[in-house]
Amino acid sequence: MVKFDKQTCRKVAKLALNKESKRVANCYKNRVNLDILRLIKLYKVKNLLIFTPMKMEPNLIKLRRKIAKNCTIFVPFMVDESLKMVKLRLPFHVSKFGIKEAANSNAYKKDIDMAIVPVIAVDANMGRVGHGAGFYDRFFDNLGYRPVIVFVSIKDMYVDYKICDAHDVCADFYLTPTKKYIKKVCYDRDVINRVRRLDFWSWRRLANI
Repeated sequence: MVKFDKQTCRKVAKLALNKESKRVANCYKNRVNLDILRLIKLYKVKNLLIFTPMKMEPNLIKLRRKIAKNCTIFVPFMVDESLKMVKLRLPFHVSKFGIKEAANSNAYKKDIDMAIVPVIAVDANMGRVGHGAGFYDRFFDNLGYRPVIVFVSIKDMYVDYKICDAHDVCADFYLTPTKKYIKKVCYDRDVINRVRRLDFWSWRRLANI
C-alpha cells in the first residue's frame, strides 16, 4: 500500500470529496446528522460549536432548530490567523476566504461542551487534515480546555497510519455517512455504556498509537 505524506493526502482527499459532493444527493451527505444529535444528547451539550458548510461538507445548519431547543449554538468567525466563537445568527455573509460566516459580534468567552469540526482526512491517531491554514489548530491550542471534539465529512477519508503533526487537533469521534470512529481513550464506564446504546458496535474503535 502506498502511504502518502500529509500534503499529498490533502490533495487526494480534496479531489475525492469534491467528486463525492457532485455525485451524491444532499440526503446522503446529511446522514451524519442523526449521529450528531445522538452525541449531543449523550453528552447533554448546552453550548455547541458547529460550522457553516462548504459544498463538500455536511450541512449542520439544517439541525439548528432541533439543537437550539436545548443548547446555544456558536460558529467560528475568522480573526487574523485564528478563530473566535460567535452566536449562530442568520443571514450569513461570505468572507474573503469564500466561507459563509455569521455577523461579527463579541467573542463567546465561556466554555463550550462540544465542537463539530469539518475535515479533509483523518489519520490513525484521529488527527485532523484540514485545508492547511491552521485556523482550528490555533483555535483549540488557545482555548485553554478541551471540549468533546467530533470530526465530520461526507466521505470516509480515514487513513490507517500517522500523517499529522503534534500540533494538529485530534478528535474523540469521526463521523461519515458510511462509517464512524471512536478514539479509544480513558472514558469512564458510564460513558462507554451510553455510547454502546448508540449502536456502539457499528463504530470502529481506534487505539491510541
